[in-house]
Amino acid sequence: INHLNTTMLMGILVSLFIILISTLAIYYSGKYFTKASSNIGDYLRLPKDVKGATLDAVSSSLPELFVSLFSVIIFHQFSVGIGTIAGSALFNLLVIPALAVFVSPVLFKVSKKVITRDAFFYLIAVFILIISLVYFHTWGIGISLILLSGYILYLFEIINDVKDHHENIRKNVKMNRTAKEKIDHINIITELIVFFVSMSIIAIFSYTLTEASINLAEALNIPPIIIAFTIVAAATSVPDTVISLLNARKGDLDDATSNVFGSNIFDIFIGLGFPLLLYVLIAGPLVIQYHNLEIVFGLLGSTIVVLYILAKNNTLSKKSAIILLLMYLIFVAYVVLLAIK
Repeated sequence: INHLNTTMLMGILVSLFIILISTLAIYYSGKYFTKASSNIGDYLRLPKDVKGATLDAVSSSLPELFVSLFSVIIFHQFSVGIGTIAGSALFNLLVIPALAVFVSPVLFKVSKKVITRDAFFYLIAVFILIISLVYFHTWGIGISLILLSGYILYLFEIINDVKDHHENIRKNVKMNRTAKEKIDHINIITELIVFFVSMSIIAIFSYTLTEASINLAEALNIPPIIIAFTIVAAATSVPDTVISLLNARKGDLDDATSNVFGSNIFDIFIGLGFPLLLYVLIAGPLVIQYHNLEIVFGLLGSTIVVLYILAKNNTLSKKSAIILLLMYLIFVAYVVLLAIK
């Protein structure tokens, strides 16, 4: 018995160590990746809210995408992918805006565009996820195409906004000169190399993070989704946090907030839709065995609360920020209690 306890303890410690190293590697690689992504966005002259909702969101969501991909294709643990994405979405939604309020040098107020475009599409994404989990116990090509189509529609909306922004640049000579001065120092070839190299490193350590998390769940004899929702979700949300807080410190609140919603939209539509599509093409329809629907319903409830708060003059006060942090802590505590039972 002592030997079994020692072996179990060693397994837990090794898994935790690998999770820590993987998280640090994702964090440092993510810093280079997000900087390159941001420079590419400046080179393409994207507006701040569009850059936050697309390049920043996609770059910071890569860990979630890779974890979901590996959990479905390699480890056949679809619940890990859903748990990671739901947990990361909740972290992004409640923790990141709350922290951004405290580091922002100005009143945390976002434009109506972020609410009407990004938040609206995110709400649709959450509804589609819930309907798919509640009413469909087998996910096939149809569910994957619905998820992927949702992101395509979102991109069409983004493209229209980019066209309008470029039209304004052409009409504004001063703005055009400012944009040109900003991109003169950017070496696009170097940025693309950094972009793809750092993305490869993130992929490698997302794999080790996924494997170690599943091993940790087995060692603790708890459902993998619990580890995914708490530890893995927080680990993969590090890049999102870094990007949004950096933007908030600079006063780029639209960039910071649209990154949160855009990242969550990408996580649900692409982070689930793309791995599912690959799995269906390789092995056929996937049978869903998901017994923790309260986690996803909690995500919906949190989304409604955040939108309600932002609906008041599109601002987020420090008092509201504290409420969001408390909501996250309460929900995580509830998930931990599920693991203990």
